[in-house]
Amino acid sequence: MTPIFIFLFSLLLSLLLSYVIVFCSRMIKAGQSIREEGPSEHKKKSGTPTFGGIAIVLAIIAVSAVFVDLDPKMTALLAMTAGFAVIGFIDDFLKVILHDNKGILPSQKMAMQIMVAMLFGVFLLMQWHDVSVVGILRAARFDLPWMYLPFIVFMMISMSNAANLTDGLDGLLAGTAAICFVSLAAVSYKLAQYDIMGICFIAAGALAGFLILNFNPAKIFMGDVGSLGLGALISGVAILLHKELLLILIGGVFVIETVSVVFQVLSFKVFGKRIFKMSPLHHHFELSGMKERNVVYMFWAAAALFGVLGVMIL
Repeated sequence: MTPIFIFLFSLLLSLLLSYVIVFCSRMIKAGQSIREEGPSEHKKKSGTPTFGGIAIVLAIIAVSAVFVDLDPKMTALLAMTAGFAVIGFIDDFLKVILHDNKGILPSQKMAMQIMVAMLFGVFLLMQWHDVSVVGILRAARFDLPWMYLPFIVFMMISMSNAANLTDGLDGLLAGTAAICFVSLAAVSYKLAQYDIMGICFIAAGALAGFLILNFNPAKIFMGDVGSLGLGALISGVAILLHKELLLILIGGVFVIETVSVVFQVLSFKVFGKRIFKMSPLHHHFELSGMKERNVVYMFWAAAALFGVLGVMIL
């Protein structure tokens, strides 16, 4: 099947599932709670149906199972994505359905993420996954299996949480992640990895379908079930393509969002001052007077620029 066909098929399935989730969420009153310390403008979003990530992940897995030739590594990639999505679902469920604002404790969430990432990494090594790396990674001896495994576990946990941090404005993560997957699809094509390219187009299509309802003003939110699963899938694709370092550029928006949080926390703890009005960075621009849509457009443009640069330097 052509990439355009599977993109559109995934888009339609994700859109249909998103409508179903909106309906079900309203039936059981499973609306998103907005954190008190967030921008005041976000208070009006309280009660918006969430769990939209279920539609995205299900569409990716279902369409991939039908249209992609899934070898053991590709199957493991989708299983790992589902595993991270389940962790996010548990967190969302506790927060929304059980009205427990704490959700999963950070230590518990991290332990679960490490477990799923470790299982994926060990499986890859058992499948004789090539652990060769280049540049600074080779110099640091990450081409050794016992070094490569913790490295890719760190990658998956970092990217999944970076995607989670980016999911703060209507359409922000859905758009930037879709652009990231299109960029990774182009990288896959250049490397003749056509099955991975197919999954990337399917993921981009699923995100595009979801974005129809998630764009400002959002009728549905992604939730952790979507952000954690998508971040893990992005890192998993980079690992299978052996483009671990390139992901820093292609996923530049996620990196910048994470760095903004790290710098904000360090600055406040060390100097007692904040660098940004609020972190992650998208909130800083919002509180500086930019309209939410304009902030999202700016981050989409940045994601596209990073993606193009990443494909060009390959």
